[in-house]
Amino acid sequence: MKIRVLGAGWFGCHLSAALIAAGHDVEIHESSGRIFNGASGNIPARLHLGAPHYPRSSATQRACQEHQAEFLKEYGHLTRSIPVNIYAVARDHSLIDFGTYQRILRDQVEFITLYDPAEFGLTFVEGGVMLGERHIVVDAARAHFAKILDGKIRFNTPIGEVDSKNYHFTIDCSFCANDSAGVDRYEPCLVVLLKGPTDKSVTIVDGPFPSLYVWNEDLGLSSLSSAKWTPFSKDCKTWGEAKALLDGLSAADVERQAQFMISDMAGFYPAIRDLYQVEDYRLSIRAMPLSGADSRLVEVVKVGERALRVRAGKIDAVVQAERIIKGMIAQ
Repeated sequence: MKIRVLGAGWFGCHLSAALIAAGHDVEIHESSGRIFNGASGNIPARLHLGAPHYPRSSATQRACQEHQAEFLKEYGHLTRSIPVNIYAVARDHSLIDFGTYQRILRDQVEFITLYDPAEFGLTFVEGGVMLGERHIVVDAARAHFAKILDGKIRFNTPIGEVDSKNYHFTIDCSFCANDSAGVDRYEPCLVVLLKGPTDKSVTIVDGPFPSLYVWNEDLGLSSLSSAKWTPFSKDCKTWGEAKALLDGLSAADVERQAQFMISDMAGFYPAIRDLYQVEDYRLSIRAMPLSGADSRLVEVVKVGERALRVRAGKIDAVVQAERIIKGMIAQ
């Protein structure tokens, strides 16, 4: 079959490689000039264990557990472990208390409870745990797909008609840029890259809290994100509206938002001010489902006679998306 894939992010690249291996004639159309130019290259590339980050969504927890082993089997060489990986429950305004958090983790992951979070530089937390987790090295993943998809990607290519008669199927992996079915809102987002130590990650849960997460050890970079300050807005109802907001930001707007994020993290991990310096700003747009429980499941829907659209879940769900896609195009 002749198949067009829209978007060269994690889902677009993985699906393209899998479909090529299955014998299909695949073209990837990317609207920008490089692989992973959107959310895949500009958000913390955390390989989730499930419960630590999503204690309120059992469906997301199950999905992360089911997908991680098969993801690591294929892409483990693109990931690294984090020496000290801490999740801490905020003392105030958390949606969960530390005892409940521990009970949820106990059934699913191995962890060490921090006897005294202050020994790890933490303040204003009810309690914390340390657990094993891996992150994806974005630059390594970009280079991997650039090599195996060489000659298959058309960069700076407008999307055009999604349900095109020129292809047996078009698979839209543009993170819902072309339709908003099942999307509650589009969030124009900021992630800050910080230069400093890469031996520790600190994530505050559960609610509108920040996360300092290893990004690239070789470059000495960590990412800083915040449930409260990473989105510039939670009111955009279309991808175009979110894109217009990002395009209208000044350098001062971005810097101001970044300082809010640093101040937010400093309230829990004061060392961020002394040990880290801003290196870069990364902007992206993410399509968010309506879920008070923070459900983050991959979804594939038919959006035309010859068109399928993927709403990305967590990165490790790419293999699940592959199974769904192959089943749908075989019908």
